[in-house]
Amino acid sequence: MGDLLRIILIILVLLFLIKKKWDLGLVLFLGSLLTAITFHLDFKVLAQNMLGALTSGETLSLIGVVILVLYLGNLLQIRGNFKTMVDALKSLIPEPRLILALPSAFIGLLPMLGGALISAPIVEEAGLRWKLSPAWKTFLNYWFRHIWEYSWPLYVNVILASVILQIPIKRIALIQSPFTILAASLGLVILFKNVPYLPGEKSGKSFLKNLFNLFFSIWPILLTIILILTLKFSMLFSLVVVALLTQIFFRMGIRERLKIIWISISIKTVFLVVSVMVFKRILEVSGALNSLTRDFEPEGIAAYMLLFLIPFFVGLLTGVNHAIIGISFPVLLPILGSGNPDMVLVMFAYVSGFVGILLSPAHLCLFLTLDYFKADLRDVYKILIWPSAVIFVAAFLVLLFFRIF
Repeated sequence: MGDLLRIILIILVLLFLIKKKWDLGLVLFLGSLLTAITFHLDFKVLAQNMLGALTSGETLSLIGVVILVLYLGNLLQIRGNFKTMVDALKSLIPEPRLILALPSAFIGLLPMLGGALISAPIVEEAGLRWKLSPAWKTFLNYWFRHIWEYSWPLYVNVILASVILQIPIKRIALIQSPFTILAASLGLVILFKNVPYLPGEKSGKSFLKNLFNLFFSIWPILLTIILILTLKFSMLFSLVVVALLTQIFFRMGIRERLKIIWISISIKTVFLVVSVMVFKRILEVSGALNSLTRDFEPEGIAAYMLLFLIPFFVGLLTGVNHAIIGISFPVLLPILGSGNPDMVLVMFAYVSGFVGILLSPAHLCLFLTLDYFKADLRDVYKILIWPSAVIFVAAFLVLLFFRIF
């Protein structure tokens, strides 16, 4: 159990540094050094493997994917595509209560830092018709913004998981898509149960015109998904194709184009990706992961406890989406498997971590939405706690059915 205690110590140090608001990329990089020291890794081996992780095709491809995802999000936001999308939805949706959910959900299709703030003004405006409380507006905006993170292939969480586990993104997306459906369904049940029906609003534009505006406001997102899931192109190639097409078909000045490209090349995010890959490599070569295999059977009760406890508390304490994958999954690899992992265990660990993220008061989207609507966290928790619990219980029941009974 000595090696396991060392791993727990490393995780506790990482959580402490994140709690102190240290940059996650720096924390994971320091975690690599701490692992090397704790497990007595030779300096030459450490340097070789850090360089190998930094220059591997896997890492470079991942960096390209993350930058291009950020580029699409910044592009559609700055050009006003999301506003056009919401305006079209107001006229196309026959059930007006869905305006409280769909803008957040649509904007959530493309990951961006603090993206909940983009849809918050729409929820604020729509909520006036029902005189919704700040807590209810916060919940609706926050919940529907995050229904995709279980399975949507553009989210860095899903991308990182696929790289760490060495499996195709679409395999994770397929296995975990029921939780996106469950999260959306829970949100709609809560919405329709607590918000009364009111007649919809009409605009002067025709149905076809609104449909046209909706399609052309989000065509880069739709095309990316078609290329990945239907034509089976790689994530990187699909994003490169779509990025080039936006440069061809979107009318923008040179300065505006360069500005969007510049703000999308986030050094902080690139460093985070590199640090995750280095951390994973050092955990492997140090022998740290082998200790979990020795101390815990992959299907033992103690192993299942780790699959819940490590991701959940990393998510709850940090509020950082990437942390649940970047910290938890490399540590849990001996239990999850690599190359051909046990997808039931992957699902359970992922959902456990994300439920922690949803409930974390340190989560940026929750904090920003609370601040925007001037809501009390306790009032929001009263609404948020039970659908989050249902999500976790569903994952636990799947684990019980397929791996324990």
